[in-house]
Amino acid sequence: LTEKFSQSTSLDRGADEVTQTLNLYMGDILEEMLAFGGDILKFAGDAVLVLWRVNQAQLSDTISLVLQCSQRIQQMYRVQRTDVGLKLRLKIGISAGHMSYVTLGDEKERRFLILGQAVDDVWQAQHAAGASDVILSARCWELCDQRRIRTRRLDGCAVKVGVMASRAHHATSDHPALPPLGILRPAVTLPPYNVLGKQLHKYIPATVVRKINDGQTLDCLSELRPVSCLFVKLHFAKDVTLEHMCKGIQDSSVIISGIICPYKGEINKILLFDKGCTLLSVFGLPGDKVPSESVHALESALRISRVCVSRFTKIEGVSVGVTTGTVFCGVVGHRMRHEYTVIGQKVNLAARLMEGYPGVVSCDA
Repeated sequence: LTEKFSQSTSLDRGADEVTQTLNLYMGDILEEMLAFGGDILKFAGDAVLVLWRVNQAQLSDTISLVLQCSQRIQQMYRVQRTDVGLKLRLKIGISAGHMSYVTLGDEKERRFLILGQAVDDVWQAQHAAGASDVILSARCWELCDQRRIRTRRLDGCAVKVGVMASRAHHATSDHPALPPLGILRPAVTLPPYNVLGKQLHKYIPATVVRKINDGQTLDCLSELRPVSCLFVKLHFAKDVTLEHMCKGIQDSSVIISGIICPYKGEINKILLFDKGCTLLSVFGLPGDKVPSESVHALESALRISRVCVSRFTKIEGVSVGVTTGTVFCGVVGHRMRHEYTVIGQKVNLAARLMEGYPGVVSCDA
């Protein structure tokens, strides 16, 4: 989609069209999830991680609620046509279980990480899904009200959902009853608090903070621009404990940030699942353009690979994919929950290089 818009019009107009197309589609979908009580935790390019907090006694009913939400979304937003002839489709993976929330970084910048078996399961479920599918993890299937759901088993570890029977008390409304301000986190309604604000600034990309401090709107952040993308995957040992893995991610993220910072590189995302931590760094974001950024990205990749393997005994290998090209940089999501991200073929290619060539640094031609 990014490539099509950049080829069919000017870069400035193309960025506006990408922003409008993505945010109209994603915004409507996220509105449904928020209305059903979901809490949007993380964006990963064009993927979104949404949480429903629940106690053990409510698990089955909550899974039914999430399935109801998912089927409504698929019915209403299964296919979205665009002005450049492409169709947007979505797939949904659902898991259930425990997860942990970890903060990373130092006094200058901080990030948060979501991890746990439920996170691993939901990524595997959505990976098994095709366009317009709703897939349950095996654990989620065990916990749900199986009598109400038609399913088909997939490869022993996931279940494809067909039709879900309605309960009488669900039939009276499209949405479940929610308390006031169900879409908002409580913090959004609190009065300004400078100390908290300064702490939260550490979680926002420097590019965004500069624009906000200059009095610019979020629309000014969206553009198609040439950047260099660096995808890093840290392969942890199979016997690593959660405590040691979190410490390894904390220490390595600080090291990686220190390596790329002199060249105006910035960590955009950190994701963790299946004993592998993935970091996306970007060189050339607004206000951070420097000469020879692709060279700096490659030099940084080589140094990251060497340093992380030599310093951390629980990291068995490092895979890095590096690409350079035009991508969409901007704010995507819902008006109440959004994130600054980078999207495009060059971002996807960096991820594929990282996965396709384990243990080495690889780059595009």
